[in-house]
Amino acid sequence: MSTQAPRPSVVVVGGGHGCSRSLAALARLDVARTAIVTVADDGGSSGRLRRDHDVVALGDLRMATLALADGVDDGLQRDLRALAVRRFGRGELAGHSLGNLLLLGLLEEHDGDLLAALGRFAALVGADGRVLPATTHPVDLEAHTASGTVAGQAAVATTRRILDVRLSPARPPAAAGVTDALRDADLVLLGPGSLYTSILPVLLVDGVAEALASTPATVVLVGNLREQPGETEGMDLADHVAALRQHVPELRLDVVLAHVPGREGGGTETRSQVAALAIDEERILADGAQLVRARLGEERDGHDPVRLAEAVHDLLRADRSALR
Repeated sequence: MSTQAPRPSVVVVGGGHGCSRSLAALARLDVARTAIVTVADDGGSSGRLRRDHDVVALGDLRMATLALADGVDDGLQRDLRALAVRRFGRGELAGHSLGNLLLLGLLEEHDGDLLAALGRFAALVGADGRVLPATTHPVDLEAHTASGTVAGQAAVATTRRILDVRLSPARPPAAAGVTDALRDADLVLLGPGSLYTSILPVLLVDGVAEALASTPATVVLVGNLREQPGETEGMDLADHVAALRQHVPELRLDVVLAHVPGREGGGTETRSQVAALAIDEERILADGAQLVRARLGEERDGHDPVRLAEAVHDLLRADRSALR
């Protein structure tokens, strides 16, 4: 009697819209999805809830969970998902996401057990996959620049010429399940997303870099489509790789998935008229990673889940030893 082979396990590391795009891409493939999400955000609704209730940032966790529930057929779950993205427009709740408040309520119902609250939230909205916080401990992000220290993720995101970032407190413990998910993965996607404020806040959590160094998975940096105003202005894709290596020297990076813009009529400008992130192939190859080029979206609109799914599908089919 034959048994069905398990689905490949793909882990997405990051936060925000980039993480959601990767999860949406993976929904088009027959894979088991796990997101390991930063909890260092201190802006907007998440920041207010952190200050008022001494919790980790909930917004990126909410976004990732809803991305895993996108396309559910159940009417009630679909309605709840629509409500979870609703933001209040006035009064004391102005700016708050209803999904964040629901997560906060579930957190209190589960006596502060964030993993249990996330599990219940996922069940309510019909999420297919897992969302894990990088850590369950409240952490802040700090950046060191030539002119001094910048505190808080929201401030770091708009800061230019960052020299390095760190978590405070340093090396918080990884949440239960995080390192196991990385070690059991077949493919790990770093990003896409903000280099200093989404990806690195996960990699700097205690145990994450070590798990990535020892995992049999293919570890892939999904390149951004363009420079990000503020934190990565003036940086090309090789600079992103160098920054990862600077912060996490033991990081094993097998593949850099680089976006190449589409062209119309043989011209040199992209359709969206926004410059694509530059690629210094020589520097990337010198780092030991393979460079894989693909059109991943439009520079103005972000990563296209369909195109990203095609690229990930090719990576899953590739001989893993050839990518190491």
